[in-house]
This record gives sequence, C-alpha cells and structure tokens, in this order.
Amino acid sequence: MDKKVWQWQRTINSQTFLLSSNRTLLPHAFVQESFATEDMYWARPMSSDQLRTMLSNSLTTGVYLISPDNTTTPVGMARIITDYITFAYLTDVYLQPSYRALGLGTWLIQCCREIVLEMPALRSLVLLTGSEQAAKLYRKELGMQLLEEEDTALTCMRARRATLADAASAAGPIPQDEPEATDA
Repeated sequence: MDKKVWQWQRTINSQTFLLSSNRTLLPHAFVQESFATEDMYWARPMSSDQLRTMLSNSLTTGVYLISPDNTTTPVGMARIITDYITFAYLTDVYLQPSYRALGLGTWLIQCCREIVLEMPALRSLVLLTGSEQAAKLYRKELGMQLLEEEDTALTCMRARRATLADAASAAGPIPQDEPEATDA
C-alpha cells in the first residue's frame, strides 16, 4: 500500500489544484519553509538528511496549484505517519495563508480520510491540535473525539526528548548478557 500514489484534482474560482501523495512532487524547500512559519509552531526546519528520512518514513500529501502550462506549485501539505495497516497519525497539516478560505483545508482532510480508510485493519487515526477551529474540522470530517470522551481503557501519553533522556539516565544502561567465550 505504501507504493500507491493517491491523487485528486479540483477547480476552485478558475484555479486548478492537485492533491497528491507522489513523493517526487513535493519540494523539500517547501516543507522547510512551512516548518519555519509561525503557523507550524510545533515544527522546526531540520537538516536535509533528517528531512529526507522523515519524508521517506511517512505518507506525505501535497496540495499544488496547477498553472496553465501544467507546472505545479506547492501550497499545502499533510503527513500521515503509518504502518499502512492498523495505525495512522495525522500531522503537519498546513496551507499557505493566501490559499485558506477556499475549502482546500477541508478537501485536504477529506482526502487524508480516504487514504486512511483504505487501511485494511485500521484501529486508530490519531492527531494532536492546538486549534479549536482545526479540532472542529477534524470532528466533522474525521469523526475525531477526545480520547476521554470514549468509553475506553486507553490512555494517551507522550514524552518529549528531554523527558525521555531523563528516564534513560535514571534507568541506567540496558541489561544484556555477557557474550560467551568460545574457542576459536
């Protein structure tokens, strides 16, 4: 499933847009520039190697404006971190400010929904948001709800890098057996 390319096209106000998971279309510079904006306060630009690794290990959709000569200009994106079977984490949803209020954000989320619905044994789609406006969209388009609202025994948890490092320091080295000596 991870080799599949999903694509949709639509026209809004005589502008044609493409939404695609084709990895070759999304310029790394666009991702870096998006990560540098205040709108993506949770992300920061990273080294080229880190960005390449991140993008190769997630399903990233791009939203592109198609010009009359068929060139594509990126205007938005969303990443889905997934095993393509049971779990999906939606993150890094972004649209350039000049392309908001056209319905592209809703379209982007609807397309992400269609991708995730193709996962054969999907248990959960999760996301984090700090925006009530986005939460409202996610509730409507994805059926998202706060985990506390569900009748479930699951607890949502997280650890940031510093907390994880502190826990590792407190726990000490990972125990392992000494290699057995052998006669060579």
